[in-house]
Amino acid sequence: MTAEAPDPRTFTSWEDAFQYPIPVVRKLEQQLRSNADENREKLRSLVGASYRSLLDTAETIIDMEVRMEHVEGNLARVGHNCNSTTLDRITSSAVRLDSYIRSRDQERYTFASQLAVLRSSPVVMTRLMKSKGSYLLIAKVLVISRFLHKALSQSANKPPLVDQLWERLLSARRRLIKRIEKRLGTSEGESVDLVESMCAYALITSSTPTDVLHHFLKIRLENSVKLLQHGGDELAKHGTSALQLCIRTCLDTQAIFPRRLAESLVKLKAHPLIQDPDVRALHELKLDMHDRWIGEEARNYTPWPRHDELQRADAERILHQWSRQAISAFLKGTKDALETETRLKEVASLRQELIETWILSGSRMAGVKPANVLDDLRDTMNNHLEDIVRLRSQTLKTVVVELFNVLGSPSLTQSSSLSLWGTYPKSADISNGAQAFKSTLVNIHQGRDNSVVGIVSAFDAWADSILEVKSIVKSMKEARWDDTFADDVDDSDDDNLGDSKQTLLSHDDPRLLEEATQEALAHALQNLGKSFGQIITQVTEDEDKIDVLKICFVLRVTREIGERIPKLKLQDRATLLATPFTPALLKPLHKALASHVARPSAGAYVKTLAGGLKSRTNSHILWEGNPALPAQPSPSAIRYLQSMTKAMAAYGNDLWAPLAVEEMKASAVDHVSAPLKANLDALQKLGIDPPKGETSEEINGGNVDAGEQNENAEVGEQTNGEKVVNTAAATELQDRKLKQAVFDMLYIQRFIGNPHRSPDAIDDMVNSIDSAALNGNSRARLRKSATDYAKKTYLLFALLA
Repeated sequence: MTAEAPDPRTFTSWEDAFQYPIPVVRKLEQQLRSNADENREKLRSLVGASYRSLLDTAETIIDMEVRMEHVEGNLARVGHNCNSTTLDRITSSAVRLDSYIRSRDQERYTFASQLAVLRSSPVVMTRLMKSKGSYLLIAKVLVISRFLHKALSQSANKPPLVDQLWERLLSARRRLIKRIEKRLGTSEGESVDLVESMCAYALITSSTPTDVLHHFLKIRLENSVKLLQHGGDELAKHGTSALQLCIRTCLDTQAIFPRRLAESLVKLKAHPLIQDPDVRALHELKLDMHDRWIGEEARNYTPWPRHDELQRADAERILHQWSRQAISAFLKGTKDALETETRLKEVASLRQELIETWILSGSRMAGVKPANVLDDLRDTMNNHLEDIVRLRSQTLKTVVVELFNVLGSPSLTQSSSLSLWGTYPKSADISNGAQAFKSTLVNIHQGRDNSVVGIVSAFDAWADSILEVKSIVKSMKEARWDDTFADDVDDSDDDNLGDSKQTLLSHDDPRLLEEATQEALAHALQNLGKSFGQIITQVTEDEDKIDVLKICFVLRVTREIGERIPKLKLQDRATLLATPFTPALLKPLHKALASHVARPSAGAYVKTLAGGLKSRTNSHILWEGNPALPAQPSPSAIRYLQSMTKAMAAYGNDLWAPLAVEEMKASAVDHVSAPLKANLDALQKLGIDPPKGETSEEINGGNVDAGEQNENAEVGEQTNGEKVVNTAAATELQDRKLKQAVFDMLYIQRFIGNPHRSPDAIDDMVNSIDSAALNGNSRARLRKSATDYAKKTYLLFALLA
């Protein structure tokens, strides 16, 4: 069996084919011939398909041969001419030609390039500012533009456009400096931006690191003061931002100066500004085309800032000085900002925020002692809180001013004319527990008309403004400083502050504010008392022209304000403030009112007493006891007390406080003592003979029965047509009138007498009566009867009871 022929393409040489048997070799031969024929056919087909390409290739080869011959000829000539003499001659000729061309075009090209770059610089700077680009890159463009302007200004044919471009550059420079200062003045940016802005400022103004530091600190200080000046409605927010800016300035200064700023300034020395990649990337400048023509000075300028001029010790010294100056300016600015601030809550909030901010970060502010600054902050805020309280307490005089205005107005009316039953409409709102209805009834009962309510409302508003301190004090006491800032003990001088922080801020400060408030309230009420004293003197000084409506109005105002004074305290256990409306102050009002009310009733009673001497009433038939004595007062006494009570009620029941009633009683006694005394004297001086033309029956009222005639003295008889006077009947009539008069006096005494002053004028008059009919026992019985009857009728005269 014939072995299978291998693939001849796997042989490495022709000798490998003869290692097989002859039949295999023949098969290999046939296979090779077959492969050769196939390849020949393929080649023929390929050559036929690319015949035109082969023709083109052949033509190209021929052309290349021709050119090679030409090149070889040229190279032969070049080799023949390449000797040192010929080369030197050619080089010198090229240099002379280039110098001639440059000398002819340099001035024109330089002027054009400098003007083109200078003209594009403001455009580039404006674009970078609008897109908030790098301030340092803008500064570099500005420096390059400055050299270009200098070169163009020295030109003999300087066009006016150069000056216009320079004005635009100066404007861009001012705007750039403002933006740099704005970035330096805020604490919101990153330190990298601050360093870049400082380098830009140093490059623009050729400032040393010390100058940059001073400028940076100056801007921060000015911004801190400006924040305080623009406090307004957000005083707490701006005040805290100002203090945080001071603290952040110290931290930024310590982090940047001098190392980081020096490292950034050194980078400016690396290469000329025109070679800076960022500058060359500004397509508007086209420096790749113009840099060879802009002049040696602009092309080769390399900044050389004094990066090592500021040492760390100097930076720390400057920072410490600035810290003390900044804290002093901050405290002064805070005081100035607080001068126009009268809102207690805003000032208390500012105090809270400032102290919290300082305790959190104040220890990191170099050059100052945190404890001293904290004390200054406390003193500033506490003093202004106290000043606000004192200022508000002084506004109490507006109540007095309004009171004067009401007293001077003709619209003052009698509040007692209001009726509890006729002033409130039937369709009134009685929702919410009928609060409005009840309030109206109370106001009517207390005589609170619109004038009184206006004065009281002004006082209530003043009291509320003062008592706003109560919530401030409470919040100050409830603040837990030690717990919140227990870890804030970085400074060795602040070690003891942590222990006493809670005591200082939450105990001492509220206590000082409370004391100042109480003192201000006491002083304000004292001044209020003096003002009311002047008002009382004014309305009562002229007894003949007393306006009782004004007196009633002032009494009601003093009563309403006096009731509210005990509520003016910051703590429930605080000592009550002394009321300025003392009895001595109000006595002229009570006395004037009592005299005005008592005088008409006393006058009417005097007339009644005068007519009683001639009366012939037989009220003795109602007498009781043995011997019979009066058991009830005469109608004139009842009418007198009733008239006086009605007169009192006519001005309002609310006016008759105990002190007013005492003055009323004293005034009534003063007005009736003399008439009563005169009446007693007249009764005691009644003669034994009755008035001419009266008979004994007329004396007895025409009702004398036989029993009375037997018990009494002799009965007169008519003799010779004339009436005979009965002496016994006249004496009896005198005794009856005297006893009734004494009973009336004792009864009246129960209502107008002063129980704390015994004996009084009426007692003296009763005790001075010299009558056999009024012995000691009779006087005692009359006193007891008068007292009993007064108990039965005291509700009729409740205002006097």
